[in-house]
Amino acid sequence: GPLKGYKLSLAFEDDRGDPKEAANIAKKLSSGDYLVVLGPTMSSCALAATPVFNRNGIPNIITYAQAITITEQGFNNIARLTYTTNSVAIHMAEKVKDEFKKKTVSIISENQDYGQQLLKTFKDKAKEMGIEVLSESVVVPGQDVDFKSVLLQAKAKNPDMLLIFLCYNEGGLLVKQCRQMGWNVPIYGPNSLTEAKFFELAGDLGEFHIVLSPTMDVNRPDAKNLLTLWNKKYEGLPPMAAIYGYDAVTVARAVIEAGGVDRKSFAKKLKEVKVNGIGTPVYEFDQTGEVKRPALITMTGAQFVKENLK
Repeated sequence: GPLKGYKLSLAFEDDRGDPKEAANIAKKLSSGDYLVVLGPTMSSCALAATPVFNRNGIPNIITYAQAITITEQGFNNIARLTYTTNSVAIHMAEKVKDEFKKKTVSIISENQDYGQQLLKTFKDKAKEMGIEVLSESVVVPGQDVDFKSVLLQAKAKNPDMLLIFLCYNEGGLLVKQCRQMGWNVPIYGPNSLTEAKFFELAGDLGEFHIVLSPTMDVNRPDAKNLLTLWNKKYEGLPPMAAIYGYDAVTVARAVIEAGGVDRKSFAKKLKEVKVNGIGTPVYEFDQTGEVKRPALITMTGAQFVKENLK
């Protein structure tokens, strides 16, 4: 094979969601005998680690971090598997106006890169499309657990729809508290809420809509194969981070088979391969490292649970 008899092995590191730790791990991996790094999954950690990988010439396949600024750094050693916050926010704005026929929204977002970039892009697109943003509130992930004040602030504006730019833990708690206080406003959230834990925390969703990749369809052969492997050890649907981690290995294998057997050749071949995937139907990257054809759909929370979690 292209590795001339050598075998690949995976080494795992945990940045614990801490950008400083992510930078330290990036230094460690850069100085080691590693061909490519797969990850991180969080935008703040990716923004801390990617400059280190770039300085040391180590290829980096970003799995699930969506901040647009990751590829705006101009590095030629990276590729991103997932869609960006830009594409998610624009998709949501178009759905709010064209499908849901809503004129006004309130927004609750996290204060991290992910939530703030969704917020900025959505507001820009909303202004262009004539959607009025009545209120904005910010929460702190890992710290805030009581969301009644931000919910009351949003409710006071009487929006047609509530948008939540949060991850699954805070998102689940917020939806639960929203319904417990008797506010039945339609809620719309991004793909970060496709984790099973979100639905466990949220309970009764009411009218809830979610963005996701159409390749979450577990009836597709590739997705069914991953689900079978996942269910040997875990229950339910693989989280998005696991799906993109699986795809990262698939892409890395294709790059190696194409002749990317050292860091320099791997980085070059990474922009030349075309690989079928699960998180995204086809991985083919432009010169900035972005997937050329991201795909997004919106469905109700009830439909997602029925098709993917039960």
